[in-house]
Amino acid sequence: MVTDASAAIFPDRADELGIRILPLHVLSGESEYLDRGTGYQAERFVKEGVTTSGPSVGEVREVLDAAVAEAGGDGVVVITMSSHLSSTYSTSVAQAALMDDVIVIDSRSIDMAMGFGVLEAARLARAGASADEVAEAARQVLDGAEGFFCVATLDHLRAGGRVSALAKLLGGALQIVPVLRLQDGRIVSERKTRTVSRARDQLAALASQHLGNRPARVAVHHVEAPEAAEHVAELVRGEFPQLVELVIGRFGGTIAAHLGPGAVGVAVAPALVDEADPA
Repeated sequence: MVTDASAAIFPDRADELGIRILPLHVLSGESEYLDRGTGYQAERFVKEGVTTSGPSVGEVREVLDAAVAEAGGDGVVVITMSSHLSSTYSTSVAQAALMDDVIVIDSRSIDMAMGFGVLEAARLARAGASADEVAEAARQVLDGAEGFFCVATLDHLRAGGRVSALAKLLGGALQIVPVLRLQDGRIVSERKTRTVSRARDQLAALASQHLGNRPARVAVHHVEAPEAAEHVAELVRGEFPQLVELVIGRFGGTIAAHLGPGAVGVAVAPALVDEADPA
């Protein structure tokens, strides 16, 4: 299994399940930092003027070569963040075309809305499933996954070109705080509120409405807002009658750079397996 750092999977869990991580790049002034999914330093990643980029061709090839060698002919499944938000997918597809038995999936998502699909696939791979079976399970989870989030300010998203013209208008000219989500891999405004706290209060309910009464895995992630994340996590516990797993933590460094301080998000995915594995 291969994914990129935006999946926000805890490093020890990735190591345990044999998930290889494609690094992402965070650029701040003349300095460059690698996001390997191991957390971030706020003073470097979460400030104005930070930009990001996907892995280089060489980095993708190095990770895929190692994964193929380890698989020993059993095939490799690669799951990347939305192709509308990063070049990671297109670079991976180009390199996979030069290799045998590498399947690349565009998650059309980010963070744990993607990460839960990666974890489900990795569990099956560890159990001996074929690459095609692993890819199919990942697609099942990803098709049912969704992410909702809100930011304290749209400045970081606007600066990075990751927010639609509609959301810019809502968040700027009208002084409205939008609840955002990914639609077909693009960030769109889901609902309008007047304050950040009201936006945060709606995240859990929106995620629950999306998944219904199915067994659910949920992640609450934040950027320098642990108390707000704990509050949203309490709302999640009340909204999901069949909560299989709840993960609380920080967004990955690349995602944090685009969302900015104060951001909180809820990612939800159907649980195909009923045991609660820590992410």
